Amino acid sequence: MSVSKRTANFVAVGSRSHKHEEEEKLLSKIGISETVAKGSSLKFCLVAEGTADIYYRHGPTMEWDTAAGHAVVLNAGGDVTGLNGEPFLYGKPVMLNPGFICKSGVLQII
Repeated sequence: MSVSKRTANFVAVGSRSHKHEEEEKLLSKIGISETVAKGSSLKFCLVAEGTADIYYRHGPTMEWDTAAGHAVVLNAGGDVTGLNGEPFLYGKPVMLNPGFICKSGVLQII
């Protein structure tokens, strides 16, 4: 399994029910050509297998919602960071995650 090596015509995965204005701005800025709506864990898998290039999540999640998908994406050559590029960490005193960006290793955002 390997993340996408596309350099154009990027594909995003997202949610029908959790869209956010900031997500729309970012996706427009980086030239997303298609957005596919899927369940949360499948979004990580689509990035990991190279079907999608980015999964942007503005709203909160819990650590158990993201940990396995994060590991799969890292193993496939992708990355998961906070919205400003900061490391996405686990084992926090409160298991609530901030927003994040899961992406292929090729896609440059910041």
